[in-house]
Amino acid sequence: MKIRLLIFITINILVVLVWISYLFCIQILDIHNFRETIELRQNPSKNIIIPDRGNIYDTNGKLLVSSIKYYQIDIDRNLISKYCKNENENEKNKYLRISEIISKYSNLSEKKILKKLNRKPLNSCIFLSDNISEAELLKISDAFHQEKIPGLVKTFSKMKRTYPYGKLGANFLGAVKEMEEGNTNSRESIYKVVGSCGLEVTFDNELSGEIGWQETIYDANNKRIPLVFLKEKTAKCGNSLYLTIDNDLQEILEENLNNGLKEYKAKKALGIIMEPATGAILAMSGLSSKHRSAAEIRSSANIPVSFMFEPGSTLKPITALLAIEKNIYKPSDKIDCRNYHITYKSEDRTIKDDHKYNFLSFKDIIAHSSNVGISKIVEEIGSKALYERMIAFGFGHKTSSNIAGESSGILRKLKDWQGFSLHSISFGQEISTTTLQLANAYCTIANGGKVMQPYIVKEIKDENNKIIKTFKPKKLRTISDKRSLNTLKQFLKAVVDYGTAIGTKSDFLEIAGKTGTAEKTIYGLEGYAKEKYTSIFAGFFPVDEPEYVIVIVYDEPDYSSYSYYASNSAVPTFRKITTNIINLPQSKTICDIKEREKDFIFAPNVIGMTKEKAIDVLKKKDILFTLKELNPNSLVVDQFPKPNTSFDKSKSIIVILDKEEQEQPLRKFDYEMPKLIGLTLRKAVNMASKKNIKLIAKGNGIIISQSIPPGTKTKYGEKCIVKAN
Repeated sequence: MKIRLLIFITINILVVLVWISYLFCIQILDIHNFRETIELRQNPSKNIIIPDRGNIYDTNGKLLVSSIKYYQIDIDRNLISKYCKNENENEKNKYLRISEIISKYSNLSEKKILKKLNRKPLNSCIFLSDNISEAELLKISDAFHQEKIPGLVKTFSKMKRTYPYGKLGANFLGAVKEMEEGNTNSRESIYKVVGSCGLEVTFDNELSGEIGWQETIYDANNKRIPLVFLKEKTAKCGNSLYLTIDNDLQEILEENLNNGLKEYKAKKALGIIMEPATGAILAMSGLSSKHRSAAEIRSSANIPVSFMFEPGSTLKPITALLAIEKNIYKPSDKIDCRNYHITYKSEDRTIKDDHKYNFLSFKDIIAHSSNVGISKIVEEIGSKALYERMIAFGFGHKTSSNIAGESSGILRKLKDWQGFSLHSISFGQEISTTTLQLANAYCTIANGGKVMQPYIVKEIKDENNKIIKTFKPKKLRTISDKRSLNTLKQFLKAVVDYGTAIGTKSDFLEIAGKTGTAEKTIYGLEGYAKEKYTSIFAGFFPVDEPEYVIVIVYDEPDYSSYSYYASNSAVPTFRKITTNIINLPQSKTICDIKEREKDFIFAPNVIGMTKEKAIDVLKKKDILFTLKELNPNSLVVDQFPKPNTSFDKSKSIIVILDKEEQEQPLRKFDYEMPKLIGLTLRKAVNMASKKNIKLIAKGNGIIISQSIPPGTKTKYGEKCIVKAN
């Protein structure tokens, strides 16, 4: 008995010692690494919330760039297994149903999903896809929730920019790139999308938004435990850009440049449409003959602001403006335009034109683009004045447009000018510019001498459509004077009317501009390449109150078909673009021109006059008229428009002559109130109606009183109250 008791006590002691040792190992030594699990359960982790990147819209609110979030979905098969055991369902059938749901709402194959779900070991979490859009995920989640299927694990994967109009505006819109901040091998890395070029990089801070986070604690089944002390920071979505770009104009520009690129076999086609009064960029495009995807174009340089070229004869109006200001020449003054031989330090140079001219007027030197003529004019101006004016127009430095990748162009300092530089620069050689710089210079000519800061973003709005920032037109400086600029406009109009850009002339629209056919320099060498040119046309319309400035540039158009002449390539493209713009349903250009052409005057009063007198008055005021004589030897009884009404002087006044009808005097009827007392109500009504008096009866039977005494004079339709009993 004692032995049994001793054995029992010994076994109990051993069990207690083993249990204590085991607890010691678990709690103190942590042989199963439970401490990390406990910390994870007790200390909340942070779920990073990626904000939506801001959208980009055109000036009319059309969406140009947006974002789509993509998610990774996994299936926790351990939870599926537990669920099937508890609900007494077949696990394979459940996997089949899961694959049906996911394939229905995504582009994933049902067979591939099922194959992944049946991979061993079956108690693990299996990856299905990291390319599920937010809309697809919502439908999948709803289906899982409705059928009470557990195990769907969803995590943010990536964000992609979408472009509803494809390649349209790809040059300036730019692109984004994905990156992760922090250690990419740890949970601390944060996914970000940042701008890499174009507007995406220029306004990256405004578009990107602020990352949010949410503290979370999960239970053993990997379900989030909602606790009140958990903190969170709401993600702030990026702001949206509203551009000055008009999507309709952008489509017109790109379509015509693309057609021209093929037709004239050029290496590049560039174009900009601007609003001269404000400096707003309405459309901007740069195309290449090399086939490139939309992504490649967005990631490439924005060539309308980066590609430099010699402007050629499009620079001649700037030289001419100085001569006009200084009254060196009058528009009609004749200048010898035969071949011009000049010498500098024993070096000879002959300046000549493509077409031989003898003497041309100052105006026609611009109209026919004479190099000889402008060279002689610039000698009267001098290097210092020309250099300062080039700088004032914006050549040789950036336009302050804040557009990514903009080049400053090339204009050597005055001290670096060589012997023939003055002549060369006067007709656009030894200087390089960008399409944007040239367009802004012509905006200055068109708007009356105001050098505006070009801008492409109109407003920045937050996710609630509240305006955060507005970009307004900014005048940098003013050059020249109204008289000189108006004269120069007529010179540029002559270029279109009968000069080198006659192919642009329109029957219903006055256009001004200047062609440029510039030789291309050989990179790294002196001199110019043979058979390689830049074809340019810069113009604006309408001439009196310009609404649009358009610059078209073709780089190395086909030489054999003479497309290198601006008149054969850039000019036709400009004309097509102009026609497309004024034919837009919303365009008011032609209507505004017609309205401005009207000469409004006030119609004189000829009513009551004889025919001869009325004609004399209208002729003295030089007013057209049409007579309508209804009766001979009559007076003017009416006119249209009415006297003192404003009307277009080009329209006729209609004058109506007739015999004036004598007004018939109004017949006055004096009614006398009859005696109604003592009469029956019926007799009283008959008597009153004969006198055009309206009775208001109270009661029935014999009249005992009347409100108007007998013998009183009454008016037509007067009311009388009678009482009957």
